[in-house]
Amino acid sequence: MAGKSFTVVVTSDRYGNETEGLEIEQALVDEITDLDITLLGRPSATEDELIAAGRDADALCVSTREAVTRRVLENLPNTKVISRYGVGLDNVDLDAAADNNIVVTHYPGYCTSEVADHAMSMLLALNRRLVEQDRSLREGDWVKFGPATRTILKGTVPALREQTLGIIGFGRIGQALAERARAFGVTMITADPYQDPAVVEAHGVHLVSLEDLLKRSDLVTIHCPLTPETRGLINRDRLALMKPTAFLVNTARGPIIDLPALADALANKRLAGAALDVVDPEPLPANSPFYTMGNVILTPHSAYYSERSVELVRRETLLEAIEVLRGKRPRTVANPDVLARVHLEA
Repeated sequence: MAGKSFTVVVTSDRYGNETEGLEIEQALVDEITDLDITLLGRPSATEDELIAAGRDADALCVSTREAVTRRVLENLPNTKVISRYGVGLDNVDLDAAADNNIVVTHYPGYCTSEVADHAMSMLLALNRRLVEQDRSLREGDWVKFGPATRTILKGTVPALREQTLGIIGFGRIGQALAERARAFGVTMITADPYQDPAVVEAHGVHLVSLEDLLKRSDLVTIHCPLTPETRGLINRDRLALMKPTAFLVNTARGPIIDLPALADALANKRLAGAALDVVDPEPLPANSPFYTMGNVILTPHSAYYSERSVELVRRETLLEAIEVLRGKRPRTVANPDVLARVHLEA
């Protein structure tokens, strides 16, 4: 016989809505025998919608698009836990959640391999100029120039094994990227003021300052979280430190890069190219200059995606919320100050 009754509300519109979807979540709920759980889908785009959806919820499952602000959190009288689909927590006010006795949890292991694979693919595509060559051939350049490869190419193709790769942020994804890049023989450096130097060295990577990384790197890939400290991290002045032959990849968060400054650097050939999976805003407006730049690769915030990664994050996000409803500590508490207010069994 089921025990206490709880309501879990999914506010993300990615996996379902009020009338359909949430099959994975519902299948999990159906397997639970110690709690009586009602699962609801209430997609929410604004603060008011989020408050309305969560007012009677014991648990909320949110994605990156919902702004879980202090105002929202102060108007969720019954909510005990907010479980975030994914890794980043920049859209959740963690201090306000603790102040309101709400546990915030997430799934840090989500899509580590997928994002590292995507970033490595972008680095290879930029270095080998794959997208530019494809576009040129579709425009008739192979027929026009014949086998004259250097005539078709829009820029140089340096030997990857002789390049320096700069990794900004050396957490799970940065480390996974380094494992992949090692096979190509690149020299690797990283900038991460919070990482243990011994961890960095164990991966065959050298720890340097951000400024040094930008000056030395032929390829730069971003893997740090979005925080007040990293918002606008790659700005006009820091872009000016980079080599004009360098490439920049971002699969982390769009606001880490000052996009107008990047567009200016690319247009004026102060940077060779970029590959962007994340931008700000998302999607880019139709008149964005990046759409017309031949030295830019764009993907639609899809680095996280594989069918397996989506299945895992949906299961783990809900299971972590249910642990809190059981009165137990989830594997990850993103706002540990709350533990002084809320008792959870270890």
